Amino acid sequence: MKRLVPIAIALCLTILLASVAVAQEARLTNIHLSDAPDGQAMTQFPSGIAVVYAIFDYTDLAGEPITIRVKGDYGVILFEQAKTYTGSGTESVATSPKEGVFPDGRYVTNFYRGEHGEYVIRTIIWDVGEPVARPVATPTTSPVANIYSQVKDFAVPAAAIVLIILVVWAIYRVLTTR
Repeated sequence: MKRLVPIAIALCLTILLASVAVAQEARLTNIHLSDAPDGQAMTQFPSGIAVVYAIFDYTDLAGEPITIRVKGDYGVILFEQAKTYTGSGTESVATSPKEGVFPDGRYVTNFYRGEHGEYVIRTIIWDVGEPVARPVATPTTSPVANIYSQVKDFAVPAAAIVLIILVVWAIYRVLTTR
C-alpha cells in the first residue's frame, strides 16, 4: 500500500509536466496574406496581381518543416514551398503562379507543419478580382447536440473531482494503514 503514494505523486507530476510541455509548444502566429512583404492581412486582391505574400511569425521552432500551398480551381496546386525553420522570427513567402498572374477567382492557401505537410495549421480563402459571392449558412443545432453539450459541460468537471477524491482517499488509506 505504501507503494501507492509514490505512484500517485508520479502520476500527478506526469500530468503537470505534460500540461507545461503542451503550453510551451512551438507555434506559428499572425498568419496572413498580403500584397506586400510586410503588409496588412488581406483576402481580396486586385485583378492582375502577380505575387501574393504568405506571412507568418514563428516561435521556438527546432528544425520544423513548414509547407505553404496555394490551390486554385478544382484544387489545382499553383504554388508549393516547403522550408525548415529553427528559432523564432517572421517569414514572408512570395507566392505566384507559373503563368505570371493570378487569374480572377477564388483561391485557398494552406499552411502545414510536418515533414510531409501532414498537419494543417491554417487555411485562408481569398479572391482575386471581384469578390465571389459566399453562401450564407444558417446554423441550427439538433436536440442531440444540445444534450451532448450539456452532458460534456457537466461530465468533465465531475470526472476530475471524482479522480481527485479517489487520489486523496488512496493517499489517506496508505498513510493511516500501519
